[in-house]
Amino acid sequence: MTALDQAGRPALLAQRIESERDPRRRRNLAVVARHVAAEIDGDIDAVLATMVPEPTYHIWGASASVAPRGAAQVRTFYEDLVATGRNRLEFDISRVVVDDGHVVTDGVMRHAFPGTAVVERGLAGVEPVVPDDWYLVAYRLLIVWPVNDDGLLKGEDIFAGEVPRVLRRLAPGELPHLGLEGR
Repeated sequence: MTALDQAGRPALLAQRIESERDPRRRRNLAVVARHVAAEIDGDIDAVLATMVPEPTYHIWGASASVAPRGAAQVRTFYEDLVATGRNRLEFDISRVVVDDGHVVTDGVMRHAFPGTAVVERGLAGVEPVVPDDWYLVAYRLLIVWPVNDDGLLKGEDIFAGEVPRVLRRLAPGELPHLGLEGR
């Protein structure tokens, strides 16, 4: 069973905000929740409003992604996510850890990828891949969200636990909150 609300947002973050008694830690959880919601909504200005002026990302593990650094690169990173529909995702968080300067989320990220992206990335899981069809992909992801004293994210430290794997082909209209709108 997943811990997602109807829009694919991680419900566990909302539950942790409600149960957290320490105001600073509650604030840290809230900024991560706002960041994730803004990303899913494709509101890049709202995403950047959760961050310091010059954020730094690090990406480790089973990912070929290049980590953006600085406001311009981070904006471009999110513009690319929105343009490809990768911002419209499910982050099924199974664990949240918080302290005075960090939030850690661990879970499974799910996206809808077009067949062309599945082929370009050389992802395994379904044969044959039809370029115009859409596919559900998933991968394990742990994110350390460093938070400054003003309650803004300093960036993200992303640990990709595996290369995205194709779970299955999506039927037309299935999981419409994933991928490009109107896919």
